[in-house]
Amino acid sequence: MGTRAIVIGASMAGLLTARVLSEHADEVLVLERDELPIDNEQRRGVPQGRHAHALLAAGEQLVEEWFPGIVDELVAAGAVRGDGGDSRWYQSGAFKVRTDTGVPATCMSRPLLEGTVRRRVSQRPNVTVRSGVGVGSLVVSGPRITGVVVDGDAVGSDLVVDCTGRNSRFLDQLASAAFDAPAISAVKIDMSYATRILRRRDGDLDATFGIIAPTPPFDNRFGVLLPLEGDRWILTMGGFHGDTCPTDDEGYLAFARSLAVPFLADLLERAEVLSPVMTHRMATSQRRHVEKMRHAPAGFLVLGDAICSFNPIYGQGMSSAAQQAKALENCLGRQALGSSSLAHSFYRKAAKVVDNPWQIAVGGDFLHPSTTGPKPPGTDLVNRYVGKVQLASHVSPDVLTALTRVQNLLDPPPSLMRPSMMWKVRRAARRSPAAGRRPIGDPHSRSADEVSQPA
Repeated sequence: MGTRAIVIGASMAGLLTARVLSEHADEVLVLERDELPIDNEQRRGVPQGRHAHALLAAGEQLVEEWFPGIVDELVAAGAVRGDGGDSRWYQSGAFKVRTDTGVPATCMSRPLLEGTVRRRVSQRPNVTVRSGVGVGSLVVSGPRITGVVVDGDAVGSDLVVDCTGRNSRFLDQLASAAFDAPAISAVKIDMSYATRILRRRDGDLDATFGIIAPTPPFDNRFGVLLPLEGDRWILTMGGFHGDTCPTDDEGYLAFARSLAVPFLADLLERAEVLSPVMTHRMATSQRRHVEKMRHAPAGFLVLGDAICSFNPIYGQGMSSAAQQAKALENCLGRQALGSSSLAHSFYRKAAKVVDNPWQIAVGGDFLHPSTTGPKPPGTDLVNRYVGKVQLASHVSPDVLTALTRVQNLLDPPPSLMRPSMMWKVRRAARRSPAAGRRPIGDPHSRSADEVSQPA
């Protein structure tokens, strides 16, 4: 009869999971509620896909491992390839030093990335992607999940993986069936953001991308400019804790002018606008502690945003999902699809995957005094040191490279605390043009016109 795995949801998490499962199951069935587009188009079930996205270097490495040549394919389709240090990045009172970090940055729209991965997955001979299919419920048989119900009919499987996102309803069904409901850590950030697509022209920006990061507690606003295929820019701006970006033309430009430095507003003012303003909101960063469940059903896993959904300003979601899929691949190298211990093994590994990006995101969230929720021990102490790292990144290529590797999930955060690196941070932070100066947003700060510009 062979073995079958079912993936619920053709998200990036679902597609990468299907690729992993295709090496361990005779048949992989991906069931997606949306009608999936043939081309690289935005789809209804991924509303955040209209906004700026980042596939961090750690995620890109895994995607290339599973789909050899896909980065070249994306670049041929118009994705823009650069280095993580090739940016105009303003943070903590000055621009970061420009340097070659050796950390790749490939910029493209979420629909291009997802559509390309979906086509690659669909080419696997034992993978079937079905769209317009709603999964009604899980089939519960004692301590095990044995399939799903689709249009009233049961479809059997050895393993079901739920990749439907942070609002997954299948965990509620399991809780009503006397399985554990995982504890949830929710950190309230009340983040909203607004996006426009612009025409990209030569000379618009002397870098691959541009970022203006907030400097809490003095301001909550940010702007991110990334190149897209089709000679376009995507400009996403927003704020935290109720600081929202207007959606009318005049208000949108005024919001850009309110950011700490003017280069995004200058570009917006002279650019050809290709879209209306699109908005999205995220109230909390959320983590389900699936690793602490004592009675998880066999034959069922959750993966991706259903485990952890981060503050999107850090761009960690897709790469964390890829690392979780890699953790599942490692588990399946030792255990069968239907193993009763697979869930516990995977959830322990997934928790370790999530720990680093959660530490980065939540640490940053708690720089804002209005943030509420469970604060990890030592967060304030770590944040004070990271503040020094940010200052050092204004002048030190070595510090910027180390920080970029951590931000791209290539190295763990403690790598910034090695004695040799702490010495570099201490020396370089003193040389930052922002050292000893109050940040923009503080009423006693210098004006934006006086801020040091990038080399």
